[in-house]
Amino acid sequence: HTAHCKLAGEIAPGTVSAHVITKTRTRSHRLQITTATTNSITSMNPIQIPNSGGQKVNILGIPMLIRLHGRDTGGTVSVVESHDVPGGGPPPHIHHREDETFQILEGDYEFTVGGQTILAKPGTTLFAPRGVAHTYRYLGQTPGKLMCTITPSGFEGFFEDIGALTQQQQQDIPRVMEIAKKYGLEILPPEGA
Repeated sequence: HTAHCKLAGEIAPGTVSAHVITKTRTRSHRLQITTATTNSITSMNPIQIPNSGGQKVNILGIPMLIRLHGRDTGGTVSVVESHDVPGGGPPPHIHHREDETFQILEGDYEFTVGGQTILAKPGTTLFAPRGVAHTYRYLGQTPGKLMCTITPSGFEGFFEDIGALTQQQQQDIPRVMEIAKKYGLEILPPEGA
């Protein structure tokens, strides 16, 4: 016989944490009590970003827009849009804190995720889980566009920090590597290096 009891309490305005207490009678009729805490539930407001909205950053000549910042979602998610140049894309890397989901909006991309190469055309969605090496390269001749959803949020801070540097400072590899480390990003050597 098992009985469940939920206790809910407000931690901060708009935030609720629930504790679940489970009482179970074992075969020997001893009472076993287990408690578990569910994740906090934060009430959020709807957010609408117009087509021309978002925080503009420039990463090594690639214009990017932080469409949705983690500070607006309670740290749940952030969304970044990349406007890629022909042949452009990041070096192979591993995120140790977050997952990335890519949605191809315009142009053709070649992704490598976990050693698997994927040709991604408009409408394609790709998931790159944390801990798995990945990269992409834009294949088109005119600028391409993709949307990246980052869960949980936080990595958009990397784009802000790099975007705050001058173009010359962005070429300072040890400096970029130090910023990457701050965000749990491991930049790998190019394939064949």
